[in-house]
Amino acid sequence: MAEYKTIMIGDFVDSKEGERFDLSSTLRLRARSIDQKRLWASKDRSAEFMGDIWSLFVDSEKEERIRTVLHSVCVELIENSVKYGCQDYDYIITTDLCLKRDELLVYVANKSDPSQIPALETAAHLILNTDNIRTLFKQKMKEAKAAKKQGRNMSQLGYIRIVMQNVSLAWQIEMGAEATVVTTLAKIPLAEKDA
Repeated sequence: MAEYKTIMIGDFVDSKEGERFDLSSTLRLRARSIDQKRLWASKDRSAEFMGDIWSLFVDSEKEERIRTVLHSVCVELIENSVKYGCQDYDYIITTDLCLKRDELLVYVANKSDPSQIPALETAAHLILNTDNIRTLFKQKMKEAKAAKKQGRNMSQLGYIRIVMQNVSLAWQIEMGAEATVVTTLAKIPLAEKDA
C-alpha cells in the first residue's frame, strides 16, 4: 500500500492554512460532465470571465494588465489540468483566486495521473532554477518543433509563458494511495517592479 506523501516545489503558500485574503472566489469545472471539445473551449471562456471580473478589484491603472495576465495564467493552468488530469475518472478542476495585499494568488488543483509527476517535477525545477527564462523559452520552442516533426507533442511552454509575465509559480503535489492531486500556484504581483 502506497504512503501519503506531499511534495512542495517553489515558494508554495497553502490557501487552506487560514490565510486572510481580502477577496477570494472559486470556479469548479467537472471534467467529465462536459465533452472534451467543449471543455477546451470553456477553459478559455472561464479564464476570460475571471480576468474581466478580477480586474475590477484592482486600481484602474493596473486593470488592463491584470485582466490580460490573469486570463493568460488561467488558460495555461486549466489547459494543463485537462491535458494531464486523470482521463479515466470523473474529477473536478478547482480554480481559486485570492487577493492578498499586493498580489493575486491563483490556485488550480486537479487529480493527475501519477505517471505524469516525474515530468512535472523536472519541468518545475528547470523553470525555477533557470537564470534566463527567455533563453529557456527559445530552447523549448526548438525542442517542441523537433518533437512535432517526429509526431510527438511536448511543448512545456505554458509554465514558461506564465513566468515570462513576471508571475511566480509553485506546486504542491499530494500523492495518496488512490489519487495524486496537483495544485499549481501562480502569484501575480499587483505592485510594479522597480525599473
